[in-house]
Amino acid sequence: MKLLTIVVSLFALALCEEDHVDWSKVKTRDLVVTNPITGEFRVNSRIVGGQEAVQNQFPYQVGLLVTTPGGIYFCGGALISQTAVATAGHCLVAGTQVEVRMGAHNVMSQEITQQRVVSLNFLIHPGYNPDTIGHDIGVVILPAAVTFNDFIQPIPLPSYDDFDRTFAGLPATMTGWGVTADGSTVISETLRFLSTTIMTNTACNIGFLGQILPSHLCTSAESCVGACTGDSGGAVVAENKLVGIISFALSFSCQAGWPSGHSRVTTSLDWIVSVTDAVPSP
Repeated sequence: MKLLTIVVSLFALALCEEDHVDWSKVKTRDLVVTNPITGEFRVNSRIVGGQEAVQNQFPYQVGLLVTTPGGIYFCGGALISQTAVATAGHCLVAGTQVEVRMGAHNVMSQEITQQRVVSLNFLIHPGYNPDTIGHDIGVVILPAAVTFNDFIQPIPLPSYDDFDRTFAGLPATMTGWGVTADGSTVISETLRFLSTTIMTNTACNIGFLGQILPSHLCTSAESCVGACTGDSGGAVVAENKLVGIISFALSFSCQAGWPSGHSRVTTSLDWIVSVTDAVPSP
């Protein structure tokens, strides 16, 4: 029994050690940032002004390491079924494979709570437009059904009854491992979150000078909190439903107090259901 205890302890310790990834070379593809003055769209993203989550507080949040010809990029994602993860479409552009890290708190360590798989099967919404950031949603199909536990759980999709809802005024939670301050280039080791409020697209359009589309959803930046580098693809949750996928922000500063932009899940719900085994909420 003593020997078994030692072996188990050593196994658990090994799982908490640093993994094979050279994180100094991992890039953030993150928030597709918009400059409303010049109309420029470019890639850049993070959870700014949030706080560290506790272990298994957000069991639907996953980390994605996307291999491309130009290197490895990090994005977030949300588990929506036993075999599917929702993320931002721009995270998957030019990808050749995606490593999915589920059940992670410290995404850079091999925690005993984690399940990791590599997928070669992922899709970008056919309506994704990199020029307008419309329908910036993609899905990663897992090679086998994941085993749910306290650390790995799906987040429900919206219902078809939510199609006409704006969700404006509702409190929402955003999650991710993105960088935590302007000027930083390294993502957070541990999962972070922030509480925010969903805005109307009309109000959001004021900050983005008319560039907000029906397929977008915006959250406010009260007290200069919001999404910024490394958070792209992460979950925006309201009423315990995945209402948004973190997508874009303004280029000049994540802490400037401007809204954060996301993909509105209801506008892509039919597509998500058609290509995965995820189902809408009742």
